[in-house]
Amino acid sequence: MSAALALSGCASAASSPQVAPPPRSVGMRLNFPLAKGLDSLPLVDSTGHTHRLSDFEGKVLVISDSMTLCQESCPLDTSSLVMTARAVDRSGKASDVEFLTITVDPRRDTTRRLAAYRKMFRPAPSNWLTLTGTPQHLATLWKSLGVYVHRVPSDTPAPRDWMTGKPLTYDVQHSDEVFFLDTSGRERFLLDGIPYVGKASSVPSRLYRFMSEKGRRNVHRGRGSDWTPAQAERVVDWLDQPSVSS
Repeated sequence: MSAALALSGCASAASSPQVAPPPRSVGMRLNFPLAKGLDSLPLVDSTGHTHRLSDFEGKVLVISDSMTLCQESCPLDTSSLVMTARAVDRSGKASDVEFLTITVDPRRDTTRRLAAYRKMFRPAPSNWLTLTGTPQHLATLWKSLGVYVHRVPSDTPAPRDWMTGKPLTYDVQHSDEVFFLDTSGRERFLLDGIPYVGKASSVPSRLYRFMSEKGRRNVHRGRGSDWTPAQAERVVDWLDQPSVSS
């Protein structure tokens, strides 16, 4: 955003400094539209309300693939997304940005389960939604965005569902990606891989107990390639500028 020029010799008005694009070492810079019809797919939130990506036109959109019964990466993905949303809220930009956690496991992730999952992240940011949909619609969404999703048998012995206590019969392998769309609905940035949260307290305690040993190690690993909530916030700040979407 350029600084306003003074008139008739007056001093220049103050303005926000231009936010530079995140470095390519953080993630992948993109600039292309969503596939035709993708923004009209119906998605259902934890209260049963239907949303479409087109409903968020004019906002920066942050989309994460996840599932409530993941024991390794998803608890970190969701915790990082929520931390980013809270930071955006504190900066006064809550109305400019929407965060969407969309499941890759629609057969198990019902609205009731999404509601229970969301409650673990109290206080849940007002601009964060947990979403499900039909298997067909979600398969279309993730295939178009290039997210790998594959159902496999559960480990032996089978982990127990954190909500029901019943043994899990299958798992869903999937890639870990966060997509950033600008205010005109174009894909502009991609964060790939498991984020670094640094400490167990960043993950809800019930979810941390459900995580596998490998998943708990991921909490503390902090490899150089791991993205952080602070980096995700920087992407949001960059996209939340009129010059980026114009």
